[in-house]
Amino acid sequence: MSRSNNFKKILVIATHCIGDSLLVTVFTHSLRAAYPDATIDVLVNSRGKAVFESNPYIDNVVEISRRAKLGEYLRLLRDFGRYDLTVNERLNDRTLIYSLLFGRKRLGPVHNKLKGAWLRRWAYNFHITERDTFEHKMSRMARMLDLIDVDVIPRLVSPEETIPLHVMKRLPERYVVIHTPSSNEIKQWPVEHWSLVIEHLLTLGYKIVLTGAPSSRDRDIVKGVLEAIPNPSHSQLYNALGDLTLAQMSMLIKNSDGFIGPDSGPGHMASGFPIPIITLISVAPASVWAPWPYGMSVSRHVNLYTNGRLPMQRQGNVMVLQSIRGCVPCFKNKCAISDDVYSPCLQDITPDQVVRAIQEMIPLKEL
Repeated sequence: MSRSNNFKKILVIATHCIGDSLLVTVFTHSLRAAYPDATIDVLVNSRGKAVFESNPYIDNVVEISRRAKLGEYLRLLRDFGRYDLTVNERLNDRTLIYSLLFGRKRLGPVHNKLKGAWLRRWAYNFHITERDTFEHKMSRMARMLDLIDVDVIPRLVSPEETIPLHVMKRLPERYVVIHTPSSNEIKQWPVEHWSLVIEHLLTLGYKIVLTGAPSSRDRDIVKGVLEAIPNPSHSQLYNALGDLTLAQMSMLIKNSDGFIGPDSGPGHMASGFPIPIITLISVAPASVWAPWPYGMSVSRHVNLYTNGRLPMQRQGNVMVLQSIRGCVPCFKNKCAISDDVYSPCLQDITPDQVVRAIQEMIPLKEL
């Protein structure tokens, strides 16, 4: 393809949490295919660094503090120089500053209903206008890349690192991965529900590996799940929490027969691989945040998933479970109709529904 631009140095801004950073890997893959000889770097904060360290499509991971001072900006400019193009998919002011500072030309989004939209229109040489249609992140990235004549490759680049031998020796040959912790309380499916699902699956004969980050929150949730299971030392159940780095967890998921979990970073990590995925989603719109099906092409105009309305919906290798309440999705950090520990919209998803989804997506006879 002949291109109107010939970028030699490109900076992708990915100062996100892990889940959002994983989605940004679509830019690195697509840009590398379009510009095989360019230098492609990624700007990250410490929390997203692990996502890109093994990414084969980039040259450098450039780390910047979350509240960088002038001296740090000057050091990065001295060490890496300015770029022919910066790619920024975020709407906040800080990443706009990064775009202006590091990029001779800049690609980014503009939301006409947000304050300062005129400034962003001025700042970006190429910009998309935000849609009020619950557009999936994959479609949004495709629209951004269209502006610079780059075809999107709709597949996340999940990090990969060899699993330690002492962990490999304890893993069953065939297994499903269940990730029970969510990133915050409003996205947390009840611990008791997870326990019931795992107990049922063990009875059916599934082999299960539990995952989680080595944080006190994740440890408490997984501990609660295990304590509610009658036989937590079951030979078909392995707890890998705290044993693996992010990239090793990704490899664990890649080698599995399927992934089950909430709307979270590991769920997006799983979408980098051709395995069945069952995801439980609540406050966020499924049409924006549900894992992208492996190998599925991108439509710029059609929402892949329905928000609410359907308790179960399947697209390719992904099954999405959600409540059909009228308030879903709500975008809230706290439920507006209940003070319960767990949000009603997540309690609407029953253990039986999850087991049925697993049996449909990952039939035991195939394991």
